[in-house]
Amino acid sequence: MKTSVPILVSFAMGTLVVLALHWNGSSARAAEPVSSAVAAPVLAEPAAVARAAVVRASAPRVVRVDSPARISIPHLHLKLEVGNNVDDGPAWWPVTGRPGGRDTIAIAGHRTTHTHPFLDLDRLEPGNAIYVRWQGVAYRYVMTGRRVVSNQQRHLADARGFEVLILSTCTPKGSSGHRLLVYARPDTKLVRAPVS
Repeated sequence: MKTSVPILVSFAMGTLVVLALHWNGSSARAAEPVSSAVAAPVLAEPAAVARAAVVRASAPRVVRVDSPARISIPHLHLKLEVGNNVDDGPAWWPVTGRPGGRDTIAIAGHRTTHTHPFLDLDRLEPGNAIYVRWQGVAYRYVMTGRRVVSNQQRHLADARGFEVLILSTCTPKGSSGHRLLVYARPDTKLVRAPVS
């Protein structure tokens, strides 16, 4: 009598492969792999199927969106694009992170010259929301504090080992002797969603 006993269940390239051992008296030989369409309903373990689904679901998904980065601060009625030249509006500091990257993100803006986007940055209070749209996704940050430093400090946006948003501008108004820094942390309660 010929019997088939499954001895190995595995997934290769998204296909269930079941190897079976045919037993016929004293001689044993390996059977051909059984396709998932035949074997899955009978031989696949639920745990193995669940593990394979997790592997497939966790594959990285790259999303590229060409829309411009934007900053929105509702408390200041501010909604502007973020670029690379501070004379044109709010701008990314060179060599700093971007939203969602678990790094220091720094955006600078003039206070009284050019487009003066951060004219009233000193009016922000802890708890105020700051939104940054990056690659089509809106990230919400909550202001945690501020400080004034000398304009000679060069390591204001160094990596800290966690994600933090730093907004910077000159202070006091009309002077470039010091920098006002506003710190904000990601709102972990927010489920991020694409925005238009």
